[in-house]
Amino acid sequence: MARKLEVTGLSKRFDQLEALRGIDVAVERGEFISVVGPSGCGKTTFLRIVAGLEPATSGTVLLDGRALGKPGGDRGFVFQNDSLLPWRTVLGNAMIGPEVAGSIGPKERQRTLDLLKLVGLGGFENYYPRQLSGGMRQRVNLARALAIDPDILLMDEPFASLDAQTREIMQTELLRIWEQGRKTVLFVTHQIDEAVFLSDRVLVFARRPGRLQESVEITLPRPRSLELKRTPEFVAYVDRIWKLIEDDVRTAVIHEHV
Repeated sequence: MARKLEVTGLSKRFDQLEALRGIDVAVERGEFISVVGPSGCGKTTFLRIVAGLEPATSGTVLLDGRALGKPGGDRGFVFQNDSLLPWRTVLGNAMIGPEVAGSIGPKERQRTLDLLKLVGLGGFENYYPRQLSGGMRQRVNLARALAIDPDILLMDEPFASLDAQTREIMQTELLRIWEQGRKTVLFVTHQIDEAVFLSDRVLVFARRPGRLQESVEITLPRPRSLELKRTPEFVAYVDRIWKLIEDDVRTAVIHEHV
C-alpha cells in the first residue's frame, strides 16, 4: 500500500503549554487508524493540525506527498457535535461542502442523495435536524463530510454524545460505509473498545505533552460484527491498550479533580 499521510516531528505549543512533542506517524492508503489516550494528551489537537484548523509549532504533515497547511477539500472533518444548521433540510446540510466548493449542479445533488442513502437516510432528505434523533444527525454529519469526496476522513469522537446502544449501531454502520469506499480514516476516541473494533491500527498517545507511545496493529478479521467484542482476542487487545495508558489516565483524572 502507498502512504497516504505522513506526519514527521510534529510538535505543538500553546504559549507555555506543550501539547504535542515529536509525533511521527505514517498512514497507508485505505487504512482505518484510531487515536486513543488520556484526557489532555493532544488527540484532538493532532487531528486539528492534520485538518489545517490549527498550525503546528514544528514538524511536517504530508498528504500524498503534499505539505498541508490550511483546510481543504482533500480532508473531510466529522466533529463531535453534529453542528447542523437548523434552518436547512438534511439534504441542504449535506450539500454545504459542495456549495462552498462551488459545485452544486445536478451531478453533485444526486451524489449527495446517494450518500444519504448510503448512511441510512434515504427518504429523509427533506427533514429538518429537529426532526431527527442524535444518531440520525450524526449520519447527516458523516454524509456532509463524504459529500466533498475527501482523500482522508478525520473524525473527532463523532459518537461521544450518543447513548451506548446507538453508539454501537453507528460503529457497525461506519464500518459498513467504510468497507464500500475504503477511505483513509483518522478517528479520535476515548473508548478503547471502539478503537479496537473499528481499526487496522490504534495509535496510543501518552499524557501531555502528547507523544506516540505505541502503534498497535489490530489483526482481527474483517468484516466485523458486534459479536466480535465478546471474543477473547478482542478483549485481549482492549486489555493491552488499557495497560499502556492506565497510569496516565489515573494521573489525568487526579489532576482534573485537585
